[in-house]
Amino acid sequence: MKTKYFAIALLLLVTGCIGVNRQFSEVKDKVLGKFGNEFKTEFQFSVGSALINVSSLFVGLSKDHEYVDDMMREISSVQVGVYNRVRSSNARADFNTLKSIDEEMAKNGLKYIVRSFNNDELTVVYINNDAGEFFHKMYVINLQDDELVIVEVNGDLKQVIAYAIEEKNFQIKM
Repeated sequence: MKTKYFAIALLLLVTGCIGVNRQFSEVKDKVLGKFGNEFKTEFQFSVGSALINVSSLFVGLSKDHEYVDDMMREISSVQVGVYNRVRSSNARADFNTLKSIDEEMAKNGLKYIVRSFNNDELTVVYINNDAGEFFHKMYVINLQDDELVIVEVNGDLKQVIAYAIEEKNFQIKM
């Protein structure tokens, strides 16, 4: 029985598929704190570099894999949280909510690079404000009236962007 638990623990550690880390939880708590107890966790997970590298091996077997495989190898971890609204309230995806989330993210050293607001949906992409860590961490926050999704991606995101630009044959040098 102990061997079984040890094998499961080892598998989780090796693949990197475990719960979200403390920093992600802090960001989630600050964003959710703007809404009180209106959201309940549907699921949260983290995927580490080992599982991403294994996945890239499978992508490598596909016909059009070159850039996707290269991009995946530049990502060291991904954390995802999906939260459902359980209470009805006046808090909606609006400009005031956006401003409030921006303030919280700025306190964590993150600044937005893309913001999109459309009726009942708000999407924002944040990157690290520190020049040395500029494209090593990215958060994507999507808020709809009934659901909140937070995604954190870590890795050499500058190189991921370069691969995406190269794949589309844009003539831009980074």
